[in-house]
Amino acid sequence: MKKIFWGIVGVVVLFSLSACTVQEQTTIFVLKQEDEHVKVQNIHKKDALLKQKITTTIQYKTMGITTKTKAEKLLEPSKKLYTNKKGIHYTIDFNEKAAVETVEVDLKKVSTKDAKEISLISLPNESFASASEEANEAQLIKLGFKKEK
Repeated sequence: MKKIFWGIVGVVVLFSLSACTVQEQTTIFVLKQEDEHVKVQNIHKKDALLKQKITTTIQYKTMGITTKTKAEKLLEPSKKLYTNKKGIHYTIDFNEKAAVETVEVDLKKVSTKDAKEISLISLPNESFASASEEANEAQLIKLGFKKEK
């Protein structure tokens, strides 16, 4: 009988703990300009900012070029800048009229030095270890981003 009782207590405690676990949330911010579109996804638990995913779509005509091949050449240095950085994953896709660049930053793994070299506009001002979603939201809004509902 004691085994059954403690088994039930264990199950109740397990469900209670899992209900209290805070899930990661994603908040999305968008900046639309004439020929450029930037989307920032903040992944956070409560106010602790954990990761960011920045997707930028740039029309070739904004860069003063007209072809995919020219865009690849022009953006090659950018690609090299993001390569082999711990906590950063970079991809770029070249479409017929635009380049779509995606930078994913894990704030728990990226070094401050690497982050400063890259100078992403949406990185938090404070220490990455204690980055605040609320403070970063204010920074993005100040830069002209709109929060998606």
